[in-house]
Amino acid sequence: MGPTRGQNAQDRRWRAAIMEFGCVACWIDGNAGVPAAQHHIVEWGQRLGHLYSLPLCDPGHHQPDSRSGKIALHPGRNPLFTSVYGTERQLLDMLQRMLGFDLTP
Repeated sequence: MGPTRGQNAQDRRWRAAIMEFGCVACWIDGNAGVPAAQHHIVEWGQRLGHLYSLPLCDPGHHQPDSRSGKIALHPGRNPLFTSVYGTERQLLDMLQRMLGFDLTP
């Protein structure tokens, strides 16, 4: 099972664009191009799909790493992450605009 399992062409284009962009939190911190993992947004206990994903460095901004000094989104939804970087939906909207994607249903 590879990282593109269950993805259609639009999913693959989005994933390629965000992986090329790099960690969105590092970008906000002024450090563009940091390699990232694909973080899927979950709401009401449901993963929303591949189009609803963000690039976050891992470990660091995705999963915690005490050595990095970065504010991680997990475990749970860290309120400090949200207060510094915005909500997952705000970050998604920003990336969609910046990368020229219209992913609204």
